Amino acid sequence: MSDSELVQSRQGSAGGPVGVASAWLQAARPRTLPAVIGPVLLGQVLVEADYFAWSTAVLCLVCGLALQIAVNLANDLFDGLSGVDQDDRLGPVRAMHSGRLSARALAAGLCLVLAVAALTGLWLIIHGHWMLWLLGAAALLAVLGYSGGARPYANFGLGELVVWIFFGPVAVLGSLLAHGSPITNQAILAGVLVGLPVAAIMVVNNLRDRFTDARAGKMTLPARLGRKHTLWLFAGLTGLPVLISMPLGSGAWLWLVWVVVVIAALLLNRRLHQSEGTALNPLLGMTAGYALLFAVLLMLFFSI
Repeated sequence: MSDSELVQSRQGSAGGPVGVASAWLQAARPRTLPAVIGPVLLGQVLVEADYFAWSTAVLCLVCGLALQIAVNLANDLFDGLSGVDQDDRLGPVRAMHSGRLSARALAAGLCLVLAVAALTGLWLIIHGHWMLWLLGAAALLAVLGYSGGARPYANFGLGELVVWIFFGPVAVLGSLLAHGSPITNQAILAGVLVGLPVAAIMVVNNLRDRFTDARAGKMTLPARLGRKHTLWLFAGLTGLPVLISMPLGSGAWLWLVWVVVVIAALLLNRRLHQSEGTALNPLLGMTAGYALLFAVLLMLFFSI
């Protein structure tokens, strides 16, 4: 089946309610959600017991998920409008480019999800620390600025850095601020470490798309570094935080968990070295799962 026939078949499959729901699920990219779940849950574990509230914990997770879905919708919309997405796209089918959702529908969905993030964030700000105003505003700019606007920061190779900042220190320390819990050295270290494997998800995505991105003027970090150096970057983002976490745990069963994570990192890197083009697509979900696994490891290390 040709690319045009494939797009037509996808367009036709979105005619009914089930097809529309499937299109929205596709645009939301549920496989990427572990990227935010792990850091936010880690933040809740690090909240001091006297400050912890279940309502705040739930709203932190809802806000984080809403922002992650908003990022996915915004990328689908803005890459479609800018012409980055073409028929030779190697990644999962985009809802707008395939014709399953219109630009107007995606824009409306993006506004709705951002409204959920804003409302939950406002509650957290009112009942938490004033610094959440700044973090919330920065998160909104990060969501819209990756592929939107006149000068998207993805074009400057900053995507991985921004992902690390918001899925690492901001997610963890923001959770503590939402509860009004003191910021500890443990929390700072946890925030720095947990965001690194999440940034590796972006590396896989941009490695796969480096040629089509560069053609469209979207000079992501892998488009600038090339495959060889990007593989080293991925190895650092997945392996270095595991090595740094080694002294944090004690006890036989905790070491067993650590060994499992090390093996997972080695297998993930081996798979990346052997994959190219569309074969990298399954690695997106695998890397997201690895990021969640590493977050669980840190939860165990810091809570016991």
